[in-house]
Amino acid sequence: MIQVPASYYNYNHQLPFSWQDVLRLEGSRNYTIFVLFDGSQHISTKSLGNYEAFLPSGFVRVHKGHAVNLSAVVAVHKSSKTVELSDGFCCKVARRRWKNPMFM
Repeated sequence: MIQVPASYYNYNHQLPFSWQDVLRLEGSRNYTIFVLFDGSQHISTKSLGNYEAFLPSGFVRVHKGHAVNLSAVVAVHKSSKTVELSDGFCCKVARRRWKNPMFM
């Protein structure tokens, strides 16, 4: 279970899966979509920025709206500055985040 403390009313936000099950996180305004390795999706009413502080070391935020699990990265395409994940999803890497040594 993922537990994320919220800053109001001492409420702990709980999700019914663990970080090892998460393939990527997609931010959509004030919602976050968790895409799991089995293909299922879970929507949370918190923004991606709320989860960024609690991401384990195996995750990296590659763009304003995406954070990916590094164990799921299949290829890094330098010409188009994208990363390809094991489910076939390609995500563009932001200019400022492209300077990360992982992408070089």
